[in-house]
Amino acid sequence: MRPRGSAFVALSLLLVVLPVTGRALGQPAPLVFGVLNQQSPALTAQRWNPILHYVSSVSGVPLRLKMGSTVHETDVMMGRGEFDFIYTNHNFQTEYDALGYRVIARWGGEPIRCVIAVPLDSPVQGLAALKGRRVAFPSPDAFLGYAVPTVALKKAGVRVEEIFAANQEGALAQLKARRVDAAAVNSRFLAQYSERESVRFRELYTSEPYPELAVVVHPRVPAAVVEKVRHALLGMKHDPGADAIRQRAQSPGFERATDRDYEGVRRVYRLIGQ
Repeated sequence: MRPRGSAFVALSLLLVVLPVTGRALGQPAPLVFGVLNQQSPALTAQRWNPILHYVSSVSGVPLRLKMGSTVHETDVMMGRGEFDFIYTNHNFQTEYDALGYRVIARWGGEPIRCVIAVPLDSPVQGLAALKGRRVAFPSPDAFLGYAVPTVALKKAGVRVEEIFAANQEGALAQLKARRVDAAAVNSRFLAQYSERESVRFRELYTSEPYPELAVVVHPRVPAAVVEKVRHALLGMKHDPGADAIRQRAQSPGFERATDRDYEGVRRVYRLIGQ
């Protein structure tokens, strides 16, 4: 495990839910649902609290959103077993893979890709032209935001000045402000950020497709509980009552997935020694 330079600041975003039975007393303690830091905690809460409220109501399993203040801190919390469920793909790194987290679903929609983006008017026309330039990455633990572009840059024989921006939001914000020459993020996040911020970028490099991030579960969670949560997640996609939630979260819902779907993610992490 690489050294962690920042002090840990636990950031717990409480989701108050009542299962459909409406029990207020004697309700079991909420299970902890972690979310990887792709956005700021505030934006993460706006996206995920309604999703978790829906899943809790349908499944009868109360869930509470929790994350660290950085990607590293969320990963460390995962390593300590602080999450019952977590939305991530960092569990496929070697140091976390042995913990036994198991895929139960994935974010729906088309596969995602790594994109190295530049401003529309950038003079950079290929990976070779990035040599020595400042490139923003979400974190050194990111998959599509770091592992995949690192492999591509190494194959191209290009070394860049790495700037770590805490999350994908931060990487694109630095690119928008012209503090860096390029930024590496996933294709879905790039499209959503561009729409929200009314800014366009040019895709300098696009990787092969990889499955969307997974919802994984800690092995201590009872199978019956896992099945209730999985059923609720998968049901969002076809439930008209969840239409407003999916629209607000810019989500197509969740789809079936297994660990085998992520062998390519494991392989790339191993290529960079993670």
